[in-house]
Amino acid sequence: MTSLAAKNFLNANRPVYFKQIAQILLMSIVLALAVVPAMAASQMDNLENELMCNCKDECGKVLINCTCDHSKKMRKELKAQLDSGLTVKQIVQAYVNEYGETILSAPTKSGFNLSAWVTPFIALVIGGVGVRTVMRKWIKPADKQSGKSAVASSGADEASTTGSTDNDEPSSEYSSRVKRELDNLED
Repeated sequence: MTSLAAKNFLNANRPVYFKQIAQILLMSIVLALAVVPAMAASQMDNLENELMCNCKDECGKVLINCTCDHSKKMRKELKAQLDSGLTVKQIVQAYVNEYGETILSAPTKSGFNLSAWVTPFIALVIGGVGVRTVMRKWIKPADKQSGKSAVASSGADEASTTGSTDNDEPSSEYSSRVKRELDNLED
């Protein structure tokens, strides 16, 4: 009896299930078809970002930023190649084989071209070490010339701010001059 009730239940609800499944499948297909043009546009943008314009004017622009007539022709070729089913990597490799690595907007990350990626960071590190070394050399002679340690120099700084110095003649001259000028201001 339970199997008969189950069959009746399934048969009674079968059109509802089929409608829901058909709607889900239809929506999936529509969404998939909507995504395909967006992916194609994204692939085209990737291609245009990876390649340079190779016009005779040598504008030196990345293809996505170039507005010359040759770039329009090049975009049509790229679009046709994408539509024929080639991947972005295959198209880029075909252009590299035809025009050489100068067609690429960025150097490859292998071989000698790897130095173009690494050199700026190495230069920053070397520059930082150089600045540190120079700064240390500039600071150390000042300590040696004064003949005072860092603690003594901080004590001298405190003394100069209070106006009393031990053996600095110019400092006492300046402080007396400042006092005179302040007295003149008050008058």
